[in-house]
Amino acid sequence: MNNNRLKAQTISALVSLALTAALFTYSPVAAQNTPTNSPAPAPRSTTAATAPKAPPLETPKAALKTPPNADKPTEVAVGFYLTNLGRINQSDETFDISGYLSATWQDRRLAFDPKAVGDREMRYSPEKIWEPALTIVNSQSAAKKSTVELTAQPDGTVNYLELINATISSDLDLRKFPFDSQTAKVVLESLSSDEQRIVFKTNSKLTGYSTDSFLSLSEWQILGFNSTVNTNKFEVENKSYSRYVFELKLKRNYQFYIFKVFIPLLLITLLSWATFWIDANAGFSTQMSVGMTSTLTAITFNFTVANALPRLSYLTLLDTYIFTCYIFFFLSIMANVTVHFLLNNHKNPDFTSGMMRKFRWMFPLAFMLFQGIVMTVFFGS
Repeated sequence: MNNNRLKAQTISALVSLALTAALFTYSPVAAQNTPTNSPAPAPRSTTAATAPKAPPLETPKAALKTPPNADKPTEVAVGFYLTNLGRINQSDETFDISGYLSATWQDRRLAFDPKAVGDREMRYSPEKIWEPALTIVNSQSAAKKSTVELTAQPDGTVNYLELINATISSDLDLRKFPFDSQTAKVVLESLSSDEQRIVFKTNSKLTGYSTDSFLSLSEWQILGFNSTVNTNKFEVENKSYSRYVFELKLKRNYQFYIFKVFIPLLLITLLSWATFWIDANAGFSTQMSVGMTSTLTAITFNFTVANALPRLSYLTLLDTYIFTCYIFFFLSIMANVTVHFLLNNHKNPDFTSGMMRKFRWMFPLAFMLFQGIVMTVFFGS
């Protein structure tokens, strides 16, 4: 029995030694004392040790929609190049235009290395980067926008190009019509930024008009153009906005009105004076017929001209010319009525015949004198 007890104690001691050796082998201290030529245990996966290195920070895309300069206004060089001048509606005082609207500004955030990119310019869409939101403020309706091209140069210079088709409103000074000259204006402002954020300047290299034959209209001749930058104060918000104005100088070709209005009316007026050569004793009905026909013809001319013009609060040169013809038609009719009244009541043919002879040169002389004064007043102003 003692032998059995001795065997059990021996087995128990051996098991204890084996467990102690196993714990020593797999403990952290043992792992640190492992010889260099022995295979190292696989490293444990921990969050701190295996987290990948954060990539370099990039400019958020949302930040590119803000103005390039936070501490000063962005200077935008604006140009407008007219490619086509469409219908000019005098009654509505509008012009139909087509042209290229261009703008240039500096945005350092868009600078890049052309060698790394492999190109000399980068293309963007208006939804991705900041742009000045140029708007034609005197457009009668919303401008029809075509493709917008936005490109950035390696130094951060941004070029904006857009094809514009719009109907614009512009004040017309028709006092000298049809010998008048007009100015078609294209007025541009930033839709959302005042002078604290955007300041315009003119880009003379990208401003002008095409020399194509279809640009000009048959009634108008282009004299030149001008571009200016000024400030417009918006009273509602108490803010000032930078404004770019493109002015196209136009002169009317008046030859149409000379041959279709002035000369025919002059001939009708001369015809009304032919009654002074008709025998006053027998031609009263004929004289009245000629005078009334001349007056009605002049009224027809007046309606034709009035339909081509807006409802003005002043008389144009052509209105004055027609109105003068009215006056002389009326005076010639009254002269014939007066002669016949004197002839029937005073029975003095010699006196009435003398009056008719005087009217033959008095009316033309007075007409030319009056029209000369009218021309002097209009062209002298």
